[in-house]
Amino acid sequence: MDYGSIYFWLAVVLVLARISALIERLGQPAVMGELVVGIILGNITVGGLSYAEPVNHDVIFKFLSELGVVILLFEVGLDSKVVEIRQLGFRVFGVACTGVAVPFLLGYSIIAPMCAPEMESEARLFVGAMLTATSVGFTARVFQDLGQHKSKEARIFLGAAVIDDVLALSILAVVGAILDSAAIHPTRIVWIVGKAVAFFGAAVLLGQLLAPRLGRLLSRIHPGVGMKFILPSVFA
Repeated sequence: MDYGSIYFWLAVVLVLARISALIERLGQPAVMGELVVGIILGNITVGGLSYAEPVNHDVIFKFLSELGVVILLFEVGLDSKVVEIRQLGFRVFGVACTGVAVPFLLGYSIIAPMCAPEMESEARLFVGAMLTATSVGFTARVFQDLGQHKSKEARIFLGAAVIDDVLALSILAVVGAILDSAAIHPTRIVWIVGKAVAFFGAAVLLGQLLAPRLGRLLSRIHPGVGMKFILPSVFA
């Protein structure tokens, strides 16, 4: 798309997103209305309207959508303290394991056979693995819209999301090896899980060690709001 069309559709998306927030009057989080608008725009070509089709494939809109999710998760993460998550202990781990095991088993044993009875067992494994991947961004936004993102329940769910992602990556690695008819090497699973855990650990460690020092350093350069905004943006 040319730049004129990009600006036009950006304005349309932003206006529709704000209008969709009217769903809050029905007691629902604003993200529900935004999700409905996104589904309509994403499938508007089904009704014969092809004018909005370029938006679905535009790299700039794709980047902005991914950037929005990153900012949302980072914003929610600023309200989540590692100490509080650690205090919740086994409840976080239990929610994470349940959130992975139940969708996987239901997808493999019920959903896949219902949708395609002739589906082979390897393909059923893939359906179950797909259902283990959850939308943390959507969950975080719901808690935020309802003003409950600092509640104990929200901390449990968001803390479990970290473990959930590690478990989901492990399942996808195993299922991927099965579908590729390759041997399931334990080292491959350990490598994938290790990278996920290392990334989370490094983010927490760097945040605790570097953030205060960088904050003081940047405030000496300039105490304005712009400089304060740079630090969290760089970490995000």
